[in-house]
Amino acid sequence: MTTNIITKPVLSKFGGLVFTRQSPNVAAQRHQSLRAGFKAWLERHAAQRELENLSDRSLNDIGLARQDIKAAVRAKRAGR
Repeated sequence: MTTNIITKPVLSKFGGLVFTRQSPNVAAQRHQSLRAGFKAWLERHAAQRELENLSDRSLNDIGLARQDIKAAVRAKRAGR
């Protein structure tokens, strides 16, 4: 006598993916780009804050106007 065991997911295919238990290493590998993006955003935000805290004279010395700060930080993000 043979017994066939057939497992069917109770949830839909998407639900099975959402509730699948993963090891921490697998989860970390899947979210590397998310973590890298968040880290880059934090660095850009810190740079913008630091530039905004400079005086107008200091900004002029480095060739920036106060209204150019956001564009300068965005240009750094784009790699220009």
